[in-house]
Amino acid sequence: MWLLDAMTIWSLFAVGGVYVWAGVPLIVAATVLAVVARPAPATSRDTRALDILLLAAVAAAAAQLVPLPSAIRAAIAPHVDGLRSAIYLGPTGAGGWWPLSVSPGWTAYSVGLVMTALLVFWTARRACALGMSPRIVRHVAFAGLVAALVALAEQAAGDPALIYGQWRPRDAGAQPFGPFVNRNHFATWVLMACPLAAGYVAAQFSARRASPALRAKLVALLEWLGTSALWVGVAGVVMTLALVVSTSRSGLLAFSVSLVGASWLARGRLTRKGWSLGLLAVITLAALLVAYVNVQPLLSRVDETLAVGAGGRPRIWQETFRLIRDFWLTGVGLGSYQTAMLVYQQTDRSVFINQAHNQYLHFLAEGGVLVAAPAVMAAASFVRLFRVRLAQDTSSAVWLRIGGAAAILAVAVQGAWETGLGMPANGMLFAIAAAVAVHRPTERAPRAREAGAKNDAAP
Repeated sequence: MWLLDAMTIWSLFAVGGVYVWAGVPLIVAATVLAVVARPAPATSRDTRALDILLLAAVAAAAAQLVPLPSAIRAAIAPHVDGLRSAIYLGPTGAGGWWPLSVSPGWTAYSVGLVMTALLVFWTARRACALGMSPRIVRHVAFAGLVAALVALAEQAAGDPALIYGQWRPRDAGAQPFGPFVNRNHFATWVLMACPLAAGYVAAQFSARRASPALRAKLVALLEWLGTSALWVGVAGVVMTLALVVSTSRSGLLAFSVSLVGASWLARGRLTRKGWSLGLLAVITLAALLVAYVNVQPLLSRVDETLAVGAGGRPRIWQETFRLIRDFWLTGVGLGSYQTAMLVYQQTDRSVFINQAHNQYLHFLAEGGVLVAAPAVMAAASFVRLFRVRLAQDTSSAVWLRIGGAAAILAVAVQGAWETGLGMPANGMLFAIAAAVAVHRPTERAPRAREAGAKNDAAP
């Protein structure tokens, strides 16, 4: 599991993996991970449908790289040759064999990153089945703690327009925050890490054995203060503070929805005492935010939203709809949105559109129905599998499962305004959260199995 941890840390602190120099090592590491961990997808009956659909989506994206004759291209993507000739100089005529992607290099790279996320999902799912989900979440929380502290330190001192206070992003107008070149993409990572951290604390707390004696309760509380659960909780609080300081409106809205979603998933599992402790935790967190965070910048951005609405996003969505209309079946190629917008952006060319500011529109523009159909079916299969797992899980680890689901819900909500999953760091953490949410805890860790064998053999 050390390789999975290393990939998570690298993707986070290497500028979120946004640049090729940071993404290529992840693809290489994922290849090694597949050889070492041998995740073996589609071998279990209950997960076979999900895994096959995920593989089908990747295969559909890879099909965008297959050279096709002009007759087939004209039939399924009649605008692709015109778009290609408008972008590139040189031989791009309709008579040759060309792929459906208008940017094959970026499509190949993007397919590699998607396959990396899938390998992380399958490996993490198997590790969680072996009882390693607390360890995985603990390491994610500690990495998030460091990233949040870096972000807060950057805002307190130095030039906030520089990454790590040293390097200026390549994109003009970028607003770095922490390791990321975009504060909303930082928010995407935190939106997943915080629910996972909260689930870890809840799982550890629910696993404690209550004692009626007051002295025993105090001793147990003091012992708990020295455990990893406390530090994971601190990490969650610090990450939440950083999320507020980032002034990401989509992030805070998604965070609020994830709280509601987690509460709904927890219905029937929490006692009155549990609900009281949860409410107390939320109130304490709100008090810390008011006491230690300057919320005026956030309030100003909220006022801006109320005054001007979605800002320039409706224009971007309109331009994206034009692209989707012309490439509704095949898409322009995974990772090719920015290339296609060189032609399809018709208004206000003072600012170049390199993302759709909507995860779903962006995905549909790049993948079309070809990729979106198996992806949507995979999402439905995932939801169905999660419902089964949640109903079956009666252990304290169910809170980790709920945390993983809340993380995915948060990203799904934020996706209406942002494309945070396009960052490799966010894609990897999304895969981990999904694995925590739907793993099947039927296998026991080797040490536990050995211990059980010894106990069975004892007289």
